[in-house]
Amino acid sequence: TEFCDMRLAWEALPAEEQAKLEPLIARHPLWLSRRKYGDDKSFSFSEEDVRRYPPVERPLVDIHRPTGRRALMLGANIASVGELDEIDSVAFLDELTDRATAPEFVYSHRWTAGDLLLWDNRCV
Repeated sequence: TEFCDMRLAWEALPAEEQAKLEPLIARHPLWLSRRKYGDDKSFSFSEEDVRRYPPVERPLVDIHRPTGRRALMLGANIASVGELDEIDSVAFLDELTDRATAPEFVYSHRWTAGDLLLWDNRCV
């Protein structure tokens, strides 16, 4: 089991890049998560559904409330970021995710009997 500390990944970015990323909004559409993770892999989302269930918009960089530190908010259900279309967003997010999941930001846990592991979804 592995966890990536998105606070450390954010803090490792150059200030100029942080300034570009901080105002960006990520769009999380329902159709994307249903297509990827739904029980019915033949799932279809009509044009009416797209209008009825608009994407949830969240900051790409958010503040981890308990610590006040910023953290990248990356995930597999982001369809687009900022003004980028979906194709350019995928390339942008793939590159950012590759950097954010570098070994120095990752905790790898080797399980043994009796282990209990807790994590904070707001920053991993």
